[in-house]
Amino acid sequence: KKVIYIVAQNSYHLFNVFHPKNPQCAYVTFRLALSCFNQFPSTIDRDLSIDEKAITYFDEVTNSFSDSEYVPESKVKKAEVLKMLAEKEIYIAEFYFIRDKYDSALGRYERYLSLYSGLLDDRVPLYNAAYSAVHAGQRERGQKFFERLIKEFPNSSEATRAQKDLKEYGRN
Repeated sequence: KKVIYIVAQNSYHLFNVFHPKNPQCAYVTFRLALSCFNQFPSTIDRDLSIDEKAITYFDEVTNSFSDSEYVPESKVKKAEVLKMLAEKEIYIAEFYFIRDKYDSALGRYERYLSLYSGLLDDRVPLYNAAYSAVHAGQRERGQKFFERLIKEFPNSSEATRAQKDLKEYGRN
């Protein structure tokens, strides 16, 4: 099944290369993006490297063909791609976190928070980033994550835990 999408991706790409001024370029670029999108695995624990191409082509539809009928669906599909990437980042972060590999977990949580913050519920990633930082010997970074969590989600159980942890680890 994926072979069909790879062939379609190559065909649409070649069409755009050889016919860049064709009136059907919006459609072709949208189909190119979908061809990449449809190659994604069904679970986030697999290779998602085709994601950047899908995002690039969905963005091209949105930016280069802004009056196209394909713009709304391109935006929806791009949001799906970003959500999948966010979920994968959290999946990897939690893999390290539960194994007490706090340096590696922190890097993944920070990547999630810088690239995908707001796409998922950020309470647990913020708490786990803070906890990871403190336990990786980066107390100041941990405190900043705890403080951000308390500020952004003041009524959450994670904020309550963060307040207790801030007292335990002390403020600078």
